[in-house]
Amino acid sequence: MTRKTVFSFGVFDTLVTYRTATVRGVLCALRHELHVRQDLGLPTRLVEEFLEVRTTADYQVRYPMGTEDEEPVAVRLDAIYARIAQRYPEVDPALIATIRRLELELTAELLIGIPETIARVHRLLDAGERVVLISDTDFAGAEVERLLAGIDARLAACPCYVSSDLGLTKRSGELFRHVLQAEGIAPGQLVHLGHDVRADRRMPRALGISAERYKGALLSEIEWASHEEDSLFCQLLAGASKTYRILHPDASSQALIGAGLAGPLFYGFIRDALDQAQQRGLRRLYFIARDGMIFLRLARAIARERGLDLDLRYLYGSRRAFRLPSVFEITPREHRWLAERIPMLSLAMLAERVDMTGEQLHALLPDALRARLSDLDASIPEPLTLELLEHFDEIPAIREAILDNARRARDLLIAYLEQEGFFDTGPVGTVDIGWMGGSQDSLYKIAVSHKPDIEIHGFYFGLFHYSHYTSARNRKSAYAIRPNHVEDNIVALHTELLAQADHGQTVGYERRPDGRVVPRLRDDGGHLRDWGVGEFLDGAEWFATEYARLAGRYPLLTEHFDAVLPRLFELMHKPPRLIAETLGRVPYSGDHCDLALRESAPAFGVREAFDYAFRRRYEDRRLMTEWYEASLVRSPPMARLILRLHPLSQGLKVLVKHSVLDSLKLARTLRKHLRRFRQERATGRRLIRDLSAARASERP
Repeated sequence: MTRKTVFSFGVFDTLVTYRTATVRGVLCALRHELHVRQDLGLPTRLVEEFLEVRTTADYQVRYPMGTEDEEPVAVRLDAIYARIAQRYPEVDPALIATIRRLELELTAELLIGIPETIARVHRLLDAGERVVLISDTDFAGAEVERLLAGIDARLAACPCYVSSDLGLTKRSGELFRHVLQAEGIAPGQLVHLGHDVRADRRMPRALGISAERYKGALLSEIEWASHEEDSLFCQLLAGASKTYRILHPDASSQALIGAGLAGPLFYGFIRDALDQAQQRGLRRLYFIARDGMIFLRLARAIARERGLDLDLRYLYGSRRAFRLPSVFEITPREHRWLAERIPMLSLAMLAERVDMTGEQLHALLPDALRARLSDLDASIPEPLTLELLEHFDEIPAIREAILDNARRARDLLIAYLEQEGFFDTGPVGTVDIGWMGGSQDSLYKIAVSHKPDIEIHGFYFGLFHYSHYTSARNRKSAYAIRPNHVEDNIVALHTELLAQADHGQTVGYERRPDGRVVPRLRDDGGHLRDWGVGEFLDGAEWFATEYARLAGRYPLLTEHFDAVLPRLFELMHKPPRLIAETLGRVPYSGDHCDLALRESAPAFGVREAFDYAFRRRYEDRRLMTEWYEASLVRSPPMARLILRLHPLSQGLKVLVKHSVLDSLKLARTLRKHLRRFRQERATGRRLIRDLSAARASERP
């Protein structure tokens, strides 16, 4: 009886794929294995150039005439290694066979099933449908069956038509014709799914077969950013992100960003911090909230996989929580952080920095100044801010109120640090995202007032500045962004969006009735949980666990995170839609005293786009969006068109300011000098005439 429909599936990158970015990663792993297996006694040139040797042999067998214009023939792995044996006749054939066996073993080790397509096969089998597998592969059919048996027994039981056994390929169409004949069906009765655009879609469709291409195993745009075909490190790095996506087909966009972007971006930093901590004898590392939450999750995953003996702890803190307690006197240092504008500063924000309400601070000001600051939430101009800060020193009531608030906050913070064991050990390490390092300076100033010989070493993803408070006892190490690397500063905000936690900002500390000191949080972080921070952190930790496990498998692996970081940063400069939509919705506040949470990069309508492009000052534009590029991606077409005029409008402003206006200014200056020259020349002529007349009158 003729069956109505037969369903066929490709095998590799359709039902199964690799933990590496591409199949090339298996050969990179094999090259590493040959380096490790010095006991084999292989020639150095074979080991060092194994990728080229293996690729050349494959090409020579696949294209016998030596040109890709010919149709490739079906290839057996045995034939490829026979060609390698011909190239190295001095190598024992048994060693060549060993390399071939290692390739099969590494393939099995790195192979994973693709849940969504395997589930599709299971549904068809459960419904009583006929399912066959069709594969263009170097492996023999029996080897393919063993590989599939390690993934799913029902897959391994499906009939499998393999090019290497039959000498026919999907790419040429002959393998499909053989399947049709063997199954006794017409082309219209075969439904095929595979990953290759020509072999699995174009060719079967040309034969009248219903064919669909499966793209799930292709690298995403984010995964491509960290991929290099012949680098085992990059293969594992991009492969770990791909593996998460493959094994979690229902993962949220937040989880995908955690595993695909945040994990690869921060992994090298945390691994480096852990290595440095061990080298410097730091047994305990404190991860400073809130940015430190993702760092702690990554660190624990890495330490667990690498067997590191480090005490990793979470410490509630923030600029807001550390800076006021560090005030012993009101000096220019305090003026600087009190006057910070990110991007604006109101009297209410200024008051909160010193643990006062806007009304309390306003009441202590002189009448004349109070009249000029009637709106507590209005942005204060910079000259008025400086004038206001002068009164913090001059008015005893303000000065004493600030110092009293600082003293109380400091006592609570020291009690919290004691409770958390901060003073128990020798040198202490802290981990934070960074930027100016001011929080560590504040923490050190507070800690040294309690324990004069304390040493703190801060590890930062990036620092723009080494303050003069930095010393041998108050060390700082920058990883990705270093002082004076101005070109990287633009990514600071975007990176900060990836350092999320599941709780609100620490604004201070309080003592419970039982005597325990706990952090006082601005909010419970519900807005971040609504965004999906839990799934985001889970994805990042999964990546760290997977990559650390894979990296530990290859002891000679060299990791070049410094070469990958610029590509990941570029994703923030030109964000794909997944990044723009996901991170653009993060509730964000640019200042630790700004209570207004906004989407970091909202989508604009036409009116907002015009407003942003032409009418707003920088301060106002930043309140509209912190991330222009992401807002551009998220906005509808017409708004995007208008937003693209923003760089042009800014360029025109610069042109007018520095070209037209400067030219007008130069012209006015020239006219002024010309008038002065004419006046001076006229005055000189009058003096000459007067002198000539005087001399003429003196003559007899």
